Amino acid sequence: MSLEEIMAVPTAAPARLLENDVWDEENRVSYSADGKYLLDAENFPEEITVKEGCQIICDDVFAFQDYMAGRKIGEEIPLEERSSYLEKIHLPNSVTHIGDAAFAECGELLGIKLPTGLLKIGQSAFMDCWQLERISLPASTRIIGPQAFQGCINLYHVKLNKGLEIIGEDAFDDCESLENILIPHGTLEHFMRLLPKELHELLEEL
Repeated sequence: MSLEEIMAVPTAAPARLLENDVWDEENRVSYSADGKYLLDAENFPEEITVKEGCQIICDDVFAFQDYMAGRKIGEEIPLEERSSYLEKIHLPNSVTHIGDAAFAECGELLGIKLPTGLLKIGQSAFMDCWQLERISLPASTRIIGPQAFQGCINLYHVKLNKGLEIIGEDAFDDCESLENILIPHGTLEHFMRLLPKELHELLEEL
């Protein structure tokens, strides 16, 4: 796929697909009838296995929702309570797109193995995933959206791939524990163009 084609793939759950969704009772998620889109989730399970053949994790699917805090409607929710219940998720290698804010404020998410077919990580996809410590991109990934890992305060190790073409603004902003960003040999100049100057000192060629 070209970069333009990758960016053009919709990750918001299409209404026409929601009307005929298929519910997975065991994992408390719903898919499009053809199984390609993971459309919605109940947001309470701690561990979820996404079925093989799924290609798109839609926007906001596992993100924290205000009702999860158990407070009165309209009541301010303290930052420390803004965390979904999800701790583990198993993604099949068929997944190509992780939508905008798909895992935003999944503060209990301990780690994630990204699928080998992943092309794009959407805007704010893993924002404020406080427990995430390590991220390793597969060779297929071409795009990291803006604020994708913003606020991942325990993220200390990132491994980027040679084929990465776009890293959005503030993708690693407020990742205060970040110690190193591993990049393939011979790609230093490429990643110095993609990343802000304050992260250049963390770049390490393999």
